[in-house]
Amino acid sequence: DLGMELFALRGTTGHTYLSIDDAIDAALAEPRGPVVLTDVWDNPGGGTAGDATFVLRRFVERGVRDAAFGTIWDPLAVKLCMAAGVGARMPLRIGAKLAPRHGTPVDAEVEVRAVVPNAIQHFRDSVVPLGDSVAVAFDGIEVILNSNRAQSFEPDLFANLGIDPLARKILVLKSANHFFGGFSPIASRIIYVDAGGPYPGDPRKVDYRKLPRPIWPL
Repeated sequence: DLGMELFALRGTTGHTYLSIDDAIDAALAEPRGPVVLTDVWDNPGGGTAGDATFVLRRFVERGVRDAAFGTIWDPLAVKLCMAAGVGARMPLRIGAKLAPRHGTPVDAEVEVRAVVPNAIQHFRDSVVPLGDSVAVAFDGIEVILNSNRAQSFEPDLFANLGIDPLARKILVLKSANHFFGGFSPIASRIIYVDAGGPYPGDPRKVDYRKLPRPIWPL
């Protein structure tokens, strides 16, 4: 009976995914923040690098401000910012260093806001290492760069790098759903973003080579 009850739920429990621009429009239309946008297809918990720049690039191109990104994996940028130190202003190439399908790096003149060796976040009672991490700011946007791949779990991800998550209009994460327990209590709205990659998020479009078809819902 339980099996059939679960079987009957097929297609009824999935998230609604918005494009990057639709997600930005929806977030800006909210009267208060923080609005949480989660980049589900660049989730290091699912095996991606966590360095895709599709969402960040659209924020920059559209001039969206009062936003914080946590995180973009970029060990090289972290090393450069740590060497420069807090308060430094410098040109920086952010993200998309691993593969072409992760987008293109975002070039910006940044201010180094925080430098934290061996930074951490929590996942409930577990401690999750972020590695050496920095927070940089440019054009009204703050970005946490980490050197240990990790998806976003808890708001202390931001607080530990000197960013008050409650004071930002938009928080952008990289996580499929593990973030929900930590961020749902503070979010005015949660929006799941389909940025188009790098993970092939829509199984209907994946060129499976050993999958017998038809198989629901493919």
